[in-house]
Amino acid sequence: MSTVTVYRLSIWLPILVPAAVIFAASTFELRLADGVLWEVFGYSLLYGGLPYSVLAIWATWVVGRHSEVEIRRLMFRAPLLMAAVFVPLALVVGFAVGAPGPYSAVAALGFLIILPLGYGYVGVAVLLRRGLGPRSPI
Repeated sequence: MSTVTVYRLSIWLPILVPAAVIFAASTFELRLADGVLWEVFGYSLLYGGLPYSVLAIWATWVVGRHSEVEIRRLMFRAPLLMAAVFVPLALVVGFAVGAPGPYSAVAALGFLIILPLGYGYVGVAVLLRRGLGPRSPI
């Protein structure tokens, strides 16, 4: 698998993994820890999916135009970039619907979830690159 293909696949994992878990749970009527995991994956797609999709489309385009060193730099900054997009977006939505308090909580919780989850996906991307991609001098 080419390096660009591995990185492009990795970019879409935060959408593909929750969608696959929800699809499997619905298809096989699985109880995911009494709904806790369902809520985590479902809310991940609901609240983070749209803003992340916009970033993923942009990143998918960028990956094909830059060197692997530049891609890796961006990859390690990506969770911070997602947080920088998500927090203001949640606050703007909160003020737009007249509920700044609850959406401030969504913004704060989103920030606290985006960073560890995002860096978890970065770790998976690094492992996928090592396992699936061609050998690299890096």
